[in-house]
Amino acid sequence: MSTKFLETQPRVAQSQTEITIDAPRSVVYRAWFDEPHNWFYESEDTKDSKPTRCEERMGGRFYIELPDGGFNVIGELTMIKPNHKIRMRGDCTMEKAVLMNMTISFEDAGDGTRVSIDHRMSGEIPDDFPEGFEEGWLDGLQKLKKLVESK
Repeated sequence: MSTKFLETQPRVAQSQTEITIDAPRSVVYRAWFDEPHNWFYESEDTKDSKPTRCEERMGGRFYIELPDGGFNVIGELTMIKPNHKIRMRGDCTMEKAVLMNMTISFEDAGDGTRVSIDHRMSGEIPDDFPEGFEEGWLDGLQKLKKLVESK
């Protein structure tokens, strides 16, 4: 057994990203919960073998199913304001000691919807951590936009 203090100093960071989708807020909000497997995935190769799910309830999980029956939880829902805002907390399956809060906002933008993500984190945060989350969320939001606008 071993116990020690780490030399890494805790840090706080924020990643923000947003996109405007040419669809009503209710349609975009529904796609977030009903079709995460069609917009939040790492690659086309893993889209079907590792589908993403989002449970629309307090304490619900935003997670990726694994082929062996396991799962990786990105976060758990701590706030739901239908068609307006959701909040999740979790560690996004990171090995480091981190705490994260993610606020997803759905706002009218003309005839469309602006989806904004404010991802705040604290703990053992390497220099490239915040940018990686910004890139990941932007990739997902671009896929959400393509999905919703193609209907």
